[in-house]
Amino acid sequence: MKRIFAMFAVLALVAGMAMAAPSMYGSNGLIRTISPTNCGPMSWSVGARGFMSMGEIDSVISWMNVDAVPTANFSFSDMLELSVAPTYSFQQTKLALSKYNVVGLADSSWFDNGSRDTRFGLKATFIRGEGFNFGTYLGYDFRWSKKFSNYYGWDGSAYVKDSAYSPMGAIHFVAIPGFDMGAAKLNLNVGLDYDLDKYEVGTPVVDYVYPKMAIPFGLGFSYKASDMLTPFVEVSGSYVMDTNQYYQLDTLFVPMDSVKRGLMNNPLWITGGLRFAFGNVKMDVGGEYNLQSDDTLFGLGRMQDWQVFMGLSYGICNLGPKVPVTAILTGKVTDAKGKGLAATVTAGGLTANTDPATGIYTIAGLPITKLPTEIKAVAKLYNSKSGSVILAKKNKKVPAVQDFALDLTPIPPSEITGNLIDYKTGLPVAATLTFKDAKGKVQTAKTDAKGAYIIKLEQGKYDAQVTAEGYNPNNFVINAADGKPASKNVSLVKMKEVFSFNNINFASGKAVITPEIEKALQPLLKVLLDNPDMKVEIAGHTDAIGSKVKNLKLSQDRADAVVAWLITNNVKAVMTSKGYGSSMPVANNNTKANRALNRRIEIKVAE
Repeated sequence: MKRIFAMFAVLALVAGMAMAAPSMYGSNGLIRTISPTNCGPMSWSVGARGFMSMGEIDSVISWMNVDAVPTANFSFSDMLELSVAPTYSFQQTKLALSKYNVVGLADSSWFDNGSRDTRFGLKATFIRGEGFNFGTYLGYDFRWSKKFSNYYGWDGSAYVKDSAYSPMGAIHFVAIPGFDMGAAKLNLNVGLDYDLDKYEVGTPVVDYVYPKMAIPFGLGFSYKASDMLTPFVEVSGSYVMDTNQYYQLDTLFVPMDSVKRGLMNNPLWITGGLRFAFGNVKMDVGGEYNLQSDDTLFGLGRMQDWQVFMGLSYGICNLGPKVPVTAILTGKVTDAKGKGLAATVTAGGLTANTDPATGIYTIAGLPITKLPTEIKAVAKLYNSKSGSVILAKKNKKVPAVQDFALDLTPIPPSEITGNLIDYKTGLPVAATLTFKDAKGKVQTAKTDAKGAYIIKLEQGKYDAQVTAEGYNPNNFVINAADGKPASKNVSLVKMKEVFSFNNINFASGKAVITPEIEKALQPLLKVLLDNPDMKVEIAGHTDAIGSKVKNLKLSQDRADAVVAWLITNNVKAVMTSKGYGSSMPVANNNTKANRALNRRIEIKVAE
């Protein structure tokens, strides 16, 4: 007994010197379950773990066993991890034959020390997230154990392999989903084991080694109570898919009964322990109990009821290029009334657009520095605002918050300019202009000696009116937009003004508007379009050739034709037409030139 405890103490000392990996398979994890993630790119760990167990069969055979499992792993990246875990056993067995009081039977005791299988593993992580991780593990058991194999026998001074046996090893494939709940972590292991060993027997030769295939499973839960202490518990086992019958050995001398392997004839471990962290060093202590049924199957039976373990590990994480920890920033950009705005937010050299409906933005990947991070929000038609926030490591998961309430940018008034002239003479006119906005507010401006005016108007639509003594008022609409300047020139028409157009040459006896007449009517069209509120009379005149009745009708038709043409060109002024025939000549009708002067269209301004 003392030798066993001494060996266990030595094993713990070796573990402390070597610094161990967390899992008994070499890969990162707890004891019997593997974690889906590793320690980061270019990381490694080394160490050892020790298991001690004791057992007894019918008070005749008793044993004590210590398994030393040195481990090591290396991660190329966040995705790939290589691991190795050899096993070496120290076993003491005792036979208490003296209890049978048979002459010649004496108690005996012996030690069996030697290597067992070595596990080589490759773990790949496909999903590495904040709350869920997923990876796979592929392991291979290399058979170099002889002493602890049923297929090697002691012959003389050495172990000799049975000629029918081929030690090929075993492969293991495990899916590893994991759930990260802050301080709590839950890992699930489930997969398939396949024993590649062969034993050639029979005629014809049949290859078999039982059991061949099994389903390993494990559920590991840990809770980080503090930076130094993490309690954990595991349920793990293996269901062997084997329907062969085996013999049950009740006592050393009782005949054996045939029994099939059932669910509880397979190992099922309940493991509990504590993990202590001292910087890069981790120490595990705990124990586990085997819930396998009490049936002792010949060659495949339950040997261990319980065992205790202890191990130390030393690991270095992220030796590759350092990826700085970054933070998340979020917030809302609104107007003064709290309505979300379409805005652009810039922080730490990164830019994000808000959701136009809510004004919410999120910026991820911000560098964490000791200095405050400057933040700026910009929205069209609003004054920009700046702020700052000190980012910390906690903001990797819990975003820092910075909200902005923006004020509308004042729009400068638009400068409205123009000139007022007499339509006929082109001379400047002294006039007053009034501008009325949608709310009824009125502003006025007066022309200078040159007929020019200038006024500044806030953004909006204005109804403007020009009044001047002796002239018809002129109304127009003008828009002041975005502080841009605008110009409006106005030609005023005197009250009772008469415009005479003797260059409107109708064909003799006709009242048809020709292209030449349209060209001649353009000045009239302009003055009427510029003064839509005027009331005018369109008067038609003829020379004295022909009968008075015909000339009167012809002059009326020509006046009507001019009115119809003006209406088709969007003239809104109130127009009446009247034909005067040859009753109002401006010259005698003795010459051709004078008669042309009498064939005219006159516009009389009523108001």
